[in-house]
Amino acid sequence: MVRNLDWGGLKSNWEAFKEFVQREGKGISILTDYYFVFREDDCGDEAYIFTTHSDLDDWLSEMFYQWERYDSRNIEDSMDDVFVWKLISESDFKRLDTLYEGARKTSIEIDGERYYRKLIKVSVEPAVVVSTNFY
Repeated sequence: MVRNLDWGGLKSNWEAFKEFVQREGKGISILTDYYFVFREDDCGDEAYIFTTHSDLDDWLSEMFYQWERYDSRNIEDSMDDVFVWKLISESDFKRLDTLYEGARKTSIEIDGERYYRKLIKVSVEPAVVVSTNFY
């Protein structure tokens, strides 16, 4: 699921994200993950909520082309203005502390459990296609 937020800057959009997450909770699945995506832009900031990693990856791929990032001099860093935070339950944070190193505690609480946020870098990986070029 993708949800667009439009509450101004980073701080107000983060507050809207927190309200959404606490209202929705884990929903119908304990496997629900929450991602907060923020992009600063001269024409207006953009913020989104994702509840699955696959939806997030599909959207990032689509935006790469829509924002014409393929025309960048350094394609690997072409999405550095897109910030993605993943919410992590305190139990996962403690269990997988090396994986989630650098995560910060939030005021978000779902079903009595505190949550952390981890900034995740968006990776753009160029592909190599080898063919005979014979049609």
